[in-house]
Amino acid sequence: MPVGRVVVSAWLSDCRTRLPGMLAKPSSSFAFPRSARLTIATEFQRVLRHGRRIHVDELMAVVHRSDTAAPRLGLAIVKRHVRRAHERNRIKRIAREYFRHQQALLPPVDCVLMVKPGADGLSNDELRQRMESLFQLVIRRCSAGC
Repeated sequence: MPVGRVVVSAWLSDCRTRLPGMLAKPSSSFAFPRSARLTIATEFQRVLRHGRRIHVDELMAVVHRSDTAAPRLGLAIVKRHVRRAHERNRIKRIAREYFRHQQALLPPVDCVLMVKPGADGLSNDELRQRMESLFQLVIRRCSAGC
């Protein structure tokens, strides 16, 4: 066997033993696990039917008391209000990021975030400011209970 193949073979066996540990995700308090999301249609329906609506300019949150001890987020960014897919994805990405960083401050509620027409025209900074004011209202109105 040539020398080059031996080196590559040793490198591959080293990668196979080290790869599982390298792929493990570090645990973080800023993670956004599946348990922090609304994923089932019945959960969305419960929040939308019985929740409290909180409006800030181009954003709206529908909030309902959660069965879990931690807040959960659901996103309902509709094509009717934000036509382009990349704009919907940008809004969702910023919403998830903001929620991840602020979830320790939020009361245990299920929150469905929705947009109104014109949200796609906001810059990232403006969108973050709107989300900050929206979630401050959520904290203020739902701390005692929703």
